[in-house]
Amino acid sequence: MKSIPSFIIIIYSILCISCIKDELPNAEADILTCEVDHQILKKDPIIQNERIQILVKSYVDLTEQAPFFTLSAGATISPASGTARNFILPQLYTVTSEDGQSKKIYEVSYITSAVGSKYEFEHVKIENGKYDVFYEVDQNNQSIMDWGSGNAGFSLTGVGSSPEDFPTARLLNGKQGQGVQMVTRSTGNLGSAMGKPLAAGNIFIGEFDLGNSIINPLKSLRLGMPVDFVPIAVTGFFKYQAGAVFKEGGIEKPDKRDSWDCYAVFFETDANLKYLDGTNRFTHPNILGIARIAQEGRVEAQKWTPFYIPLNFSSGKVIDEQKLKDGKYSLTLVFTSSIDGDTFAGAEGSTLLIDQIEIVHDDEK
Repeated sequence: MKSIPSFIIIIYSILCISCIKDELPNAEADILTCEVDHQILKKDPIIQNERIQILVKSYVDLTEQAPFFTLSAGATISPASGTARNFILPQLYTVTSEDGQSKKIYEVSYITSAVGSKYEFEHVKIENGKYDVFYEVDQNNQSIMDWGSGNAGFSLTGVGSSPEDFPTARLLNGKQGQGVQMVTRSTGNLGSAMGKPLAAGNIFIGEFDLGNSIINPLKSLRLGMPVDFVPIAVTGFFKYQAGAVFKEGGIEKPDKRDSWDCYAVFFETDANLKYLDGTNRFTHPNILGIARIAQEGRVEAQKWTPFYIPLNFSSGKVIDEQKLKDGKYSLTLVFTSSIDGDTFAGAEGSTLLIDQIEIVHDDEK
């Protein structure tokens, strides 16, 4: 009787193990999607780690809302998906994995307050025990918006060991109270190996899509949140110091010096456009107005220096007051320590500090 070749036995064993693994109960306990009546939404629900924010129109009755969730395969949720609850205050849901070994508690909030127009950066939390996240609150001290940044992507490099090591962090001594510190940092050996040697410090109104941060970085920016005002200008205070050595593609460019950037974009959302990204932030036809600091304004400054950037509106664009009330117009505001940071060019150590930022809007003229 012929013996069975050893490599066939190995392959057979691997296949058997794979089959067994496929049959094991799922260990994940995540909410994957959140669905509510689209008629009441200002923006698609924002699902983050253990938190969901549902931005709805101001007339919505929050005392009896019943969101529906889809979960990890085999997972269960308590209270059950579709249960009517009072969302005047955030409500908690517990998701249990199919194997019963993992549980995750989600805080689900319905938010009727629009994003404000004055930003002092006094509210900061530490995400995943690693980096700072700035957020805004309403008059009831309820969180209504997290500022986006590239910190989550930087965390994948393993370079940062404390919040101060990340590109975007709190500044304890701002112009008044706390501010924001943005520093262009090296991404270490891993980042260099992936052709992304630098990470600019940035902060923006919108969300950071971690899934796209490696394969398509420009798509990782989901820019914009609904506003109920028409912006006219951006004002605030800054300090800036460019890093010593500008690099592009990892190669030193002695004739170049880094600079910072700030821009705001006001645009209309529709069925096809929920947010802008790094590929269309200045060019999409739904854009109504753009404010961007001029080249002569991107100076280095060791003392707190004021700036004023007016919005330039596209000719022929008309604001629909009902759409404005319904949250169909969105605004993004972006700051970065390296103007070419989206292509991983800049100078390590370039530092932008900002504080007391305000969007001047129509009823403040």
